[in-house]
Amino acid sequence: MLAGCGAGTGDEPDAVVAPPAPAVRHGEIDVDGTVRTYRLFVPTTLDRRRPVPLLVALHGGGNSVDSFVETTQLDGAAAAGNFVVAYPEATKGAWNAGFCCGSAPERGVDDVGFLVRLLDELEAELPVDPARVSMTGISNGAMLAYRFACERADRLHAIASVAGSVTVDDCRPSRPVSVLELRGSEDPLVPFEGGPPGLSDVEEELRAYPPAVEVAGLFAEAAGCSPAPASSTSGVVGIREWEGCDDGTAVRLVRVEGGGHVWFAPGLGAANASIDATELITDFIADPSS
Repeated sequence: MLAGCGAGTGDEPDAVVAPPAPAVRHGEIDVDGTVRTYRLFVPTTLDRRRPVPLLVALHGGGNSVDSFVETTQLDGAAAAGNFVVAYPEATKGAWNAGFCCGSAPERGVDDVGFLVRLLDELEAELPVDPARVSMTGISNGAMLAYRFACERADRLHAIASVAGSVTVDDCRPSRPVSVLELRGSEDPLVPFEGGPPGLSDVEEELRAYPPAVEVAGLFAEAAGCSPAPASSTSGVVGIREWEGCDDGTAVRLVRVEGGGHVWFAPGLGAANASIDATELITDFIADPSS
């Protein structure tokens, strides 16, 4: 067969082998006349013949995609876990997550619409499994993940929030969504027990955030979980987990005693280093019920 194709005759040029696609690329999406940008990481070892999970990672207010990539090290987790991770960029450094934060709510930025368009594009371009699309974020980014779960639960498998909260007034997920919430007991910006952020240099009265337990309980109720969570403690880490949830979903609230408003990771001090947010989130989105 090879001889019949002229192999080794020297009459034909060598076959052209396409170079491997880069692991990182940047994209643009036009949303109602506004160009929105994102960074995409696709492991070079990804088997494109099989459906794969997608994680959308949302940076915090006042931060950027590049800083979030560095902080979370999610590229490495994606390469090891065989999933795709997309990092959308906010406008003017903040997301329209509801009543927080920055000027995005006042400007009416359609960040939910942006994320829907992003999912549409990536699911069309890559072998993304629509049943395994998750979102994560910190602070204002986590708030947008919650808003998306409130309004477009039909597009989500799970969300993992770090130092976030629900900042919309009427959150009614249309279907069960798994939720992992990582919170510090001493977070001054999004208090664990609820209330307005403790910002001494802000003069106007700020909206109060709901307590962390209330936020988790809202999604637990929507998922048909048992009303009373099971509790456990290990050192400074306390876990409340709602059981018996529908469709294999799970709702888990992790409280770090003494923890602050950070992406928990090794090297951040005794409390903030007691858990590794990236590791916990990667494990959770792979199998929320484990």
